[in-house]
Amino acid sequence: MFTIAKAKAEYGIWSSDQPALEKPGRGMVMVDVIAAGICGTDFHIYQWDSWSSGRIRTPMTIGHEFVGVISAIGEEVSGFEVGERVSAECHIACGQCTLCRTGNAHICEKTEIIGVDRAGAFAEQVLVPATNLWKVPAAIPDEHAAVFDPVGNAMHMVATAKVTAKDVLIVGGGPIGLFAAAIAKAHGARTVSVQEPNQARSAIARSLDIDLVVNPRHETCKSDILDLTNGHGPDVVLEVSGNGRALNDALEIAAPGATVALLGIPGGPVELDLGGKVVMKGISLLGVTGRRMYETWYQVEAFMLKNPELIDKVITHTLPARDFDTGFKLMEEGACGKVVLDFKSLKTGVLQ
Repeated sequence: MFTIAKAKAEYGIWSSDQPALEKPGRGMVMVDVIAAGICGTDFHIYQWDSWSSGRIRTPMTIGHEFVGVISAIGEEVSGFEVGERVSAECHIACGQCTLCRTGNAHICEKTEIIGVDRAGAFAEQVLVPATNLWKVPAAIPDEHAAVFDPVGNAMHMVATAKVTAKDVLIVGGGPIGLFAAAIAKAHGARTVSVQEPNQARSAIARSLDIDLVVNPRHETCKSDILDLTNGHGPDVVLEVSGNGRALNDALEIAAPGATVALLGIPGGPVELDLGGKVVMKGISLLGVTGRRMYETWYQVEAFMLKNPELIDKVITHTLPARDFDTGFKLMEEGACGKVVLDFKSLKTGVLQ
């Protein structure tokens, strides 16, 4: 079985052939992977930064954004059949703690993440609890279904920050930031601006027909955002870059009383002027992780069905699974939007 894994505790990702998975146990389902998206988390693991080196136990098959077809079903699983196309929530919660039982399973303290804490989906097959599966409507193509997870991150962040009729600034034009821009417009934001220094990603942002795309390295960045927001600054900041300086700059320009949602994962600790930029301005900081199970999934499905052209604009590369290293290099160079790996090509030898 072809797998892509963090085989060694150092920079890089490696492929190998591993034994086929054993049949699924009780409550589990085996999924033959069709396509999988490369996530920012996978990129952190690829780079082996301070977060990933403190979290990942090698060797670990990575990848958690995927779509596939059920090939085997374990005991005590109902509601699913062999041959059905599914995606999956990658956070596997305990289901028993107070958080899980009060609708907050996405922050369960006992959560295990597919591709981080247990074998992931960058493989021909992956084992997933049946409770985490999501049936994919036929109208949603494979490449879109493979990115339910990051679109869900964006959807959760936008919904949590309550952007309707607000001036919204998105810090970071990576795939999640781009998805968030499209979703914020769909949710009735008054204006949406994206702050991104990379030219390729800025071009994708402009194709989404948002109000403003700015380069934080340009002198006019701050004044352009203030002009768009009638001098007040953004009411909502969605931070997806994980860049400490960018976060501090966003807090400075944010309107008094603004909501700042944080989803980007910094490579290390970030220093903030909490007194001047948060407390005295009455800023609300929101930590956002994962997706609400499973409210966000319903929202994402509806968004994808209504806006397929927006998803197409953010997915810039679909590569054969064996060309995974090209995908990571594109991300490292900032020369892409969302990259999807095609696992069907392993069987056919042809990208489908």
